[in-house]
Amino acid sequence: MMKLYEPLKYYNEQGKKEHLEHTEKAFNELLEKSNIDVAGNRATVKSYEKEMATIKKIDEKLGRNKASKVLSIIGIVISALALIYGIIDVNVLAIVIPAVLIVGFSLLLGLVIIPNIKNAKKLKEKHQEKADKFYNEALSQMAPLNSLFDDNTPFKLIEKTIPELVFEDRFTKEHEQLFKTHHDFIDFQTEDSSMLDTISGKFMGNPFLFCRKRVHYMGSQTYHGSLTISWTESYRDSNGHYRTRVRTQTLHASIVRPKPFYNLNTYLLYGSQAAPDLTFSRQGEHADDLSERALERKIKKGEKKLKKKAEKALETGGRFQGMTNTEFDVLFNATNRDNEVQFRVMYTPLAQNNTVDLITDQVNYGDDFKFEKIKRLNVITSEHAQKWDMNVSASQYYSYSVDDAKNKFITFNQEFFKSVFFDFAPLMAVPAYLEEPCASLEEIEDYDTNYTYYEHEVMANAIGDNAFMHEDTVTPCILKTSYLGKDGSIDTINVTAKSFYSVERVEFVSVFGGDGRMHAVPVPWLEYIPISKDSSMQIDKFEQKNESLSGVCYHGLVAKKIEY
Repeated sequence: MMKLYEPLKYYNEQGKKEHLEHTEKAFNELLEKSNIDVAGNRATVKSYEKEMATIKKIDEKLGRNKASKVLSIIGIVISALALIYGIIDVNVLAIVIPAVLIVGFSLLLGLVIIPNIKNAKKLKEKHQEKADKFYNEALSQMAPLNSLFDDNTPFKLIEKTIPELVFEDRFTKEHEQLFKTHHDFIDFQTEDSSMLDTISGKFMGNPFLFCRKRVHYMGSQTYHGSLTISWTESYRDSNGHYRTRVRTQTLHASIVRPKPFYNLNTYLLYGSQAAPDLTFSRQGEHADDLSERALERKIKKGEKKLKKKAEKALETGGRFQGMTNTEFDVLFNATNRDNEVQFRVMYTPLAQNNTVDLITDQVNYGDDFKFEKIKRLNVITSEHAQKWDMNVSASQYYSYSVDDAKNKFITFNQEFFKSVFFDFAPLMAVPAYLEEPCASLEEIEDYDTNYTYYEHEVMANAIGDNAFMHEDTVTPCILKTSYLGKDGSIDTINVTAKSFYSVERVEFVSVFGGDGRMHAVPVPWLEYIPISKDSSMQIDKFEQKNESLSGVCYHGLVAKKIEY
């Protein structure tokens, strides 16, 4: 545990390297267990790639010949038109030249280009057949290894590197109750959001939960329309004579109308008894992007603001007191803290230095995190987590090539570890968060539901929008669940798929034209109207011998929509 007291230093000097070693070792163990012929696979892959390189060259040649074919046909058409014009004009030269060109292009097509295209297609088919044979052979060689990849590998590797991090199969009822009883759990779910995925477990014996949800919000869309008008006007020419001419103008108009939008929001919840009455928040400001001089200016400017805030608090009886370490106070910028004593107990000199190191780090993610502490609940929302691939499905390592599979395996697990580590890093930076919990949960004999409603939504989303959406839906869905009942280990759930359908509309906007008149410019737009549809599904524990349900398997559960 001591290694985590300086998280950035640990990751850069030890953690990253250790995790890579564990990852490479895990892959090599799977490779040895699979007993595949590595040299044979590499030879097959080499033959496959050689055939694909040949096919690429054939495609390039085929493309050039097809372009020549099009140009030749265009040449024949143009020459034919010129020939017709020459015949009409009774011009010998205008007849002979197009005729020669027609014959030339026709011979080029018939004797060179078309045969080349046919030969290239046959040659491509021949090499594609060989390539397919080599690919299927390579895939067959890799089958024993592909079958050994495990969905839980990313978690096992992190646990090996950092034993203080322990992962669970899913967000359980016991885990949820621990959050609610001892850590001021806040449910950030709303009717406009749906939980897509969760990763849960314990860090230093305290519960954590990664959440990824789809969030719906209403924004606006600008629609554009145009109308071309014309009018006749009189004018005096250079000789003084009156003439008329037709003028045209394209009028443009735009309108703004509501439109539904959707985004993903990923965040980490962590429960801890440290500073249990303290609440504050801070936003990431990417101080890591600043030059040394710009950072100094930022700190000096921030010091003045902190001084004024402290003076005002003293005058008005406020609680704010500036920290001695003004660099930390400015960069962390948690000036809305409501308990100075607990804030100082929490942010010791070591915690301050660790946090400044994270914020100013220019090698990894730097100052990309939002940190909210709400009594015993801590919320970390980072920019890198929004791009984090949470899908730990073993299928993403599958490959026809042992070297490609190894690269996928190592790259994914290294990136997975890095994202998880740096979401925890602001917490690891604080020694108080590295203490064992002082509270335990009394065992509860029976829960109302077998599984949390977070997992209900995760399983509904695992089945997918298409299974639940209204037939007129044109947008993504927000899947909300409600509990109907349980039978043994099976939860029966109602799923409400909330979405929108669209209706084409046209609005006419008055625009003043160059003819001195107002014109109604049509602007097509879409009106989005909310719709919903209710369905039912069942969720059960996934067991190899369990035949009560068959459906989508995820998080150690199996879910299936109930068809009536």
